[in-house]
Amino acid sequence: MSDEQIMMTMISCDGKEFPVLPKVARMCGMFANTMEEDDNDITDFRLECPKLNADTLGKVVEYCNHFQTVEEMNEIELPFKGEELDEIVSQKWYSDWANNLTRTQMFGLIEAANYLDIPELLNLMALAWACHIKGKSVEEMQKIFGITPPSSKVSGEDDAEMKEE
Repeated sequence: MSDEQIMMTMISCDGKEFPVLPKVARMCGMFANTMEEDDNDITDFRLECPKLNADTLGKVVEYCNHFQTVEEMNEIELPFKGEELDEIVSQKWYSDWANNLTRTQMFGLIEAANYLDIPELLNLMALAWACHIKGKSVEEMQKIFGITPPSSKVSGEDDAEMKEE
């Protein structure tokens, strides 16, 4: 074998290509189940991700690269040691990374982690989302989730019907 590292390519639905090491690709259960165990035996180097746009796949690759090549994320311990993400996730890179995501990116990463079967990322994103919405008012939650508030002109009879349903 040469000293050259074997690289694979993860491809977003919009055609953006992300070069990754096989161990990074194997973090995705979706690919790990079909990949050869020995990197030298890999023949299919292109990994299509048809449900993920370039922004989301880029964030997935960033997370998985860090996890595999710099520092694995520690398991999230229960009970939590605080209420904020940086109190619960003690590794600065992971808490900073998750705290700097937009809501759209968080939603995309929750879907991506579930689709690609990356439990570590799914756990981090679910925790980050919970910390993000904790303490929000009903009105703020309705806005975040795009829920139309119920009409305030509900009569007593309508209210009873709704409860019955």
